[in-house]
Amino acid sequence: MVSRRAVIASAVGVSAVTALAACAPQAEVQPGATESEAPAQNASAAVEVCKTTDIPVGSGKKFDVSGTPILITHPSQDVFRAFSAVCTHAGFVMSNVSNSEIVCDNHGAVYNADDGSVIKGPAQRALGKITVEVQGDAVLVSF
Repeated sequence: MVSRRAVIASAVGVSAVTALAACAPQAEVQPGATESEAPAQNASAAVEVCKTTDIPVGSGKKFDVSGTPILITHPSQDVFRAFSAVCTHAGFVMSNVSNSEIVCDNHGAVYNADDGSVIKGPAQRALGKITVEVQGDAVLVSF
């Protein structure tokens, strides 16, 4: 069972990362790069996280990238998305992705694996989007 102290510590950590990211200089998008629908304002060099074959269509997986928990989803053929793995309701780190839904096992919030929007509460806010691109069979993310 996750303690309240752990949940609060996770939320504080996510807030600190967000605040620091807002202070970072804005990066340029490299020619030929493909980004998710919302381009990142503070993008860094892309990091390979997995192979396209590692995530079946309709599912997703949790990864830790430089200490940041993220979810990479594969909502439909040739489409990959990346989101913060931290539930916007209570800061629980999620890893349950199936049937094109991201489910928080802590309080039951459900998110859409294609756009991160809330399908079912108690969460009120969508998941934060992360820039994702596919090069050959490699899935890369940048923050």
